Amino acid sequence: MAIINQLMPCSSHDPATLTAFDGVIDQYLRYSTQTLSTLEGIQANDPTFALGHLFRGYQLKMASDPRFSQPLEQSLQAAEQTAGNAREQAHVAALKAWQRNDTNKTSAILGEILAADPTDLIALKAANHLHFYRGDAHAMLGAIQNSLPHWPQDHPWRSFIVGMQAFGFEECGIYDQALACGQAAVATEPLDMWAAHAVAHVHQMRGDFKAGIGWIDDCLPSWAQTNNFSNHLIWHKALMLIDFGQAEQALTLFDEALVDCLKDDFYLDVCNAASLLWRLEMKGLDLGNRWEMLRPYYHRAEDQELVFIALHYVMVAVKNGDQAVIDAALSNLQRWAQLPQEQGRICHAVGLETAKALVDLAQGSAERGVDQLMELAPELQQIGGSHAQRALFTDFIHHYS
Repeated sequence: MAIINQLMPCSSHDPATLTAFDGVIDQYLRYSTQTLSTLEGIQANDPTFALGHLFRGYQLKMASDPRFSQPLEQSLQAAEQTAGNAREQAHVAALKAWQRNDTNKTSAILGEILAADPTDLIALKAANHLHFYRGDAHAMLGAIQNSLPHWPQDHPWRSFIVGMQAFGFEECGIYDQALACGQAAVATEPLDMWAAHAVAHVHQMRGDFKAGIGWIDDCLPSWAQTNNFSNHLIWHKALMLIDFGQAEQALTLFDEALVDCLKDDFYLDVCNAASLLWRLEMKGLDLGNRWEMLRPYYHRAEDQELVFIALHYVMVAVKNGDQAVIDAALSNLQRWAQLPQEQGRICHAVGLETAKALVDLAQGSAERGVDQLMELAPELQQIGGSHAQRALFTDFIHHYS
């Protein structure tokens, strides 16, 4: 029996389709660049495979790119037409709610799916993403801990769930268990970058920068054929180089490893670049024209996907001094803050005012910007991301005070 059909009831009974989809999940868990192209081959051979349409839809939504709205709609329509059991129909409802940016409803449905089928890996990954980008570390860890006991010890994908648990532990400040789980997961599967990421976070949060840099260097050779998430691990290395007193090396690393990937126009690469450049600038380094390298991604300043991402596009605009883009971004955030969905609420609570503070920091009103950031600090976790990513806002307060 195909692995996927052991974990969650699939309406498809075609053994070739299910076995091939196991390969898609293998690639996905190992951050392969070929995951979606492999899936396309399966869908071409079996267009009635509902789980394939659902998986593609979730991947498109988690990319947080409005340019994927039409392909997402196509995946949803296909999934709705082919969903053949209650679990798949529940996934359709979850994805539909997410398409409308009703992430609270999506999370609730995913929770119901996981209560019925704790090893539904697709639901677990989607829930993990949502918890991360609403800053709810305890929900992130809780979902994984509820799932993990249901995975057999010898299951080929179990170590990836342990890796997810490692990051949940880290974000909850449970560092010893995070380190143990993360290292164990990577020892089992060196391509588990999420587990490696958790270990890097532990070293960074503990201030053990030498160990963190060494850990990433040891892992990097395994990641030569992986997707853009490897760039985020290199970003972590750059942050630890800065904290280790080697900011110049961090700038060199930016030039060598974090510039070329920008052409993919993937939000996380731009977030990495913007936050790293501002950190380096606060260390007194001359950045030359490096901020200008991010100008081509101004078109993302009016996205309404995740507040966390939007704030990084604001950083790019303010550091380039492009007032038209700044004004457009702030107007977009003002509209977004009036919307009832969760990200609209977050924008209203902290996003819009944080963006205004970034403008103040860059345009000579640093005292006002710092005051605003200090007022917002207790609630800033709502924007999501990790402690390490949000630490930038604390750095702003310290630097500009």
